[in-house]
Amino acid sequence: MEEKMIPKNTSISRFQAYFFIVQTQLGIGILSLPNAVQRIAKGDGWISSIIAGIAVQLTLIVYILLLRRYPNDTYPEIIQKVFGRFLGKFCNIFIFLYFILTGSLALKLFIICINLWLLPLTPIWIISMVILMACIYLTISELRVIARFFVLASFLIGLLLFLSLLTFNLPKDVQYILPIGSSGIKHIFLGSHKSLVSMLGFEGILFIYPFIQNREKGVFKTVTLSNLSITTIYTYFIFLCLISFAPAQLPMIRDPLLFLFEGLSYEMVDRIDLLFLSVWIVPMSTSVIAYLYFSVKSISKVKTYKKVIWINGVLIYCISILPMDEKKIDIFSKFVANLSYIVVFALPFILLCFSVLINKYKVSENT
Repeated sequence: MEEKMIPKNTSISRFQAYFFIVQTQLGIGILSLPNAVQRIAKGDGWISSIIAGIAVQLTLIVYILLLRRYPNDTYPEIIQKVFGRFLGKFCNIFIFLYFILTGSLALKLFIICINLWLLPLTPIWIISMVILMACIYLTISELRVIARFFVLASFLIGLLLFLSLLTFNLPKDVQYILPIGSSGIKHIFLGSHKSLVSMLGFEGILFIYPFIQNREKGVFKTVTLSNLSITTIYTYFIFLCLISFAPAQLPMIRDPLLFLFEGLSYEMVDRIDLLFLSVWIVPMSTSVIAYLYFSVKSISKVKTYKKVIWINGVLIYCISILPMDEKKIDIFSKFVANLSYIVVFALPFILLCFSVLINKYKVSENT
C-alpha cells in the first residue's frame, strides 16, 4: 500500500508520542484517585491500580493490531472502511459526543479543584473561560506544537515525585494496608474500575498513530512504556496515600495528595500544596487540550479544523459551567465512565474482529 504523505508540521516522533499519551492520562485524576479507590478496595487499592494497568495494556494490544491493518488511515477513516459510510459516520459522531462529555467532565473537575483550593471567590464561569481559552489557543496549533508542549509539561512530573519524597518525613504506617488481599477479589476488581477511569487518555494513540514517524519500528514499545509509567505513578501515589492516612480518614479527604503536601512546611516555604497546585494547572490543562483535539479529529476535515475547535470549545464550556452539586457530578462521572467502556474498549475490539472477518472474506472470494 502506498503511504500517504504526512506534512512535517503534523508529524511527531515516538518520544513526543510517549509524552503525549502520558500527559493525556495524567492530570486531575491523580489528586483524588486514592480517595475513590480506598472507598471500595480499602488498603488493597494499590493492587487495583496494577490490575487497571494490565487491562489498559491488553487494550493497547488490540489498538496496535487494528492500526497496523490500516497504517495510513486515521481512526475515523478506519471506522468508515470497516462499518461502511452510514454506520461509520454514526460511530464517529458517537465518539465525538463521548470526547465532548469527557473533556467537559475533565474541565468541570479542574475548575472545582481550582475554585476550592486557590480561587474560592472567583466565579466558576470565569475560571472555566480563562482555562478553556488557553486550551483552544494551543489546540488550534498543529499536532507537533501540541506534542512539544506536552513534553515540556511532563517535566513537572519530576516536581510531583520530588514533593512526594519529602512527605516520607511525615508519619507513615504500613499497617494500614495489611493484611494484603483482605478486601477480597471482588472489591479489588471494583476498585480497578476507578483506576481505569482515571487512566483514560491512552485511546489517543488511535488518533495520533498515522502521524508518528517511523511508527512501524517501535510504537508498541512506546505505548507500553507510557502505560507502564502511568501505572507505576498511579500505584505509587495510591500506596503513598494509603500508608499516610488512616483507613477511616482517607475516604473523607477529597484530594488526599494535596492534603498530604499541605503537611509540608519549612521556614522559607509554606503552603506547598497551593504552590504545587498553581504549577500543576499545566498538566491538568493537557487532558482538556487532548480531549478537545480528539473531538475535533473525530468529525472535522482539515479545512474546517479551526472552526470546529471553536464550536467544540463552546460546547465544552457550556457543559462545564452547568450548576452541579456533588451528587450530580458523581452521576455525570458514572455516565462518562460507562460510555468509555463502549468507545475505548468495546468499539476497537469489534473493529478488529470485523476487519479480520472482512479480510478473510476477501481472500476466500479471490481464491
